[in-house]
Amino acid sequence: MDFYLNQVLQAFADMDADLLGELLDPDQVYQEVPLAVFVEELRDLFGQFKKDGDEYLEVESGNCCGLACYPELIRTAYRFVGNHSRNYIDFRFITEPTADGQDHLIKEICECHELRCHQPKDWYGTQYSIWVYDDQKPDFFLSPDELIHTEIALNAYAEMKAREFYPLAEIKPWMEKYRQTFDFIDENKMEYPGRYLRWTSFYNEFEIFRRDLRLFEKWEKTLLVEAYRNKLELPEEVLIEVILDAEKVLIDEQQEWIHYILSEEKGYRFFHYPTHYVGGAADLFSESWAWFKPRQEALVEKYFSLTDWEVDEFLQSLSVLDPEGRIKSLTFHLEVREKAKKRGEEIPFGLWEKKK
Repeated sequence: MDFYLNQVLQAFADMDADLLGELLDPDQVYQEVPLAVFVEELRDLFGQFKKDGDEYLEVESGNCCGLACYPELIRTAYRFVGNHSRNYIDFRFITEPTADGQDHLIKEICECHELRCHQPKDWYGTQYSIWVYDDQKPDFFLSPDELIHTEIALNAYAEMKAREFYPLAEIKPWMEKYRQTFDFIDENKMEYPGRYLRWTSFYNEFEIFRRDLRLFEKWEKTLLVEAYRNKLELPEEVLIEVILDAEKVLIDEQQEWIHYILSEEKGYRFFHYPTHYVGGAADLFSESWAWFKPRQEALVEKYFSLTDWEVDEFLQSLSVLDPEGRIKSLTFHLEVREKAKKRGEEIPFGLWEKKK
């Protein structure tokens, strides 16, 4: 019984993308894309599981509970779980019995977002997903210009991701070289909103580079960098002004998350997946951050303005984009104290010590 279906499940368990390419019907679509595209997406997915230390995937049976999803079809679904990481992905298998009733044909495989396992584990890791683009789907139309810029974007993205590091001296020429394609995509996205196309990774990469380079350029002009370069020992009143000036750049550029991302072990290198920036203003940023961090943290601890209860309340609020990053800034705590003072209230010092 179910010899064919079990072969397919075993190929998933073995993370054998090539075998799945041979077993599955090339005339069917899977996850809304042709078999060849689906297999390559699975290959990338299996590669991620292997990076996580998984040697195989455990197969857990279940049912799709999404009643709006193919309600008339069989609801068989499977969870594939990394044997080491317990990271997983859920797929619904649309099947129909063979003529002799001894096996099942697989008519479609698609991700399931409402799977209920028959015998779930006590815990799982990260749920993975397969992302498919609209222009990978059959019969999706692209104009000749869109096709040209798609190929340029894919090659440009691969070119940048092949680097061991991101040297600023190479990023700027790369951006100039491909700016015309970026501008074309930018206009296209405004004209045809909602499309998710293969050039998306290039577009996002370009945007991130532009954002990060702007941060480096603004940071280079801060009072903090001047103090760092001149090895100045500043009185507290002046140091506060220097720290606030640097924090303003992080807040304005919506980069407060780096407060809890940059690490001393990695030389405070500014990370952008899968590596980090080097050279010029990027090096200066990392070096000056090592000067900034201990002085900034000491002032935050001194002027910390919230009780434990208020910390929890703020972290759950939606008042700022990144509450965890904002609460690590001196700017935040001085503003809280200033507002309290205007209300005639006095916030005591030593609140940080009470957290310990």
